[in-house]
Amino acid sequence: MDKNFSTASKVFEHLEGIWQGAGRGGYPTTNSFKYREKLVFTRRDESTLAYEQHTEKCMEGSKEFVPSHWESGFIRILENDELEMVNVQSGGRGEVLTGHIEETGSIIRLHFVSKAFMNDTKIVSSVRRFELDSGHLHYEMEMSTTRVDQITQHLIITLERVRK
Repeated sequence: MDKNFSTASKVFEHLEGIWQGAGRGGYPTTNSFKYREKLVFTRRDESTLAYEQHTEKCMEGSKEFVPSHWESGFIRILENDELEMVNVQSGGRGEVLTGHIEETGSIIRLHFVSKAFMNDTKIVSSVRRFELDSGHLHYEMEMSTTRVDQITQHLIITLERVRK
């Protein structure tokens, strides 16, 4: 097994479990909102990590959280030492992203960039970043669309592991 495959496999071990947290979202074409999320990572084998993400949001001026987004997919270690994230979302969109792992001291970063979208003509590109640091998982999502042509932040959240 090569070094990168081993590194990615160990990163999957660190991610495996149930994570929950609260964050903020918004985009130039929508109102800002608070959201909370449950993210479950399940190891399928040495090279595949399944995930399921459930999100509730609370629009500015409201106190009520309502179901918002449901996504499930897989992160795989590819033969060329890259990562691939494939997902399908409750709104019908499918997405394929490629990525890599960076380690700096005790911080582990996974960085993904969109490769293809299915069933959504509005999104042009997306970037997803996960950062694992001292038991916290920080997540950011940026995107560009047919109405906002620059890559722009959409989501930012910090999650804590609630169960391994």
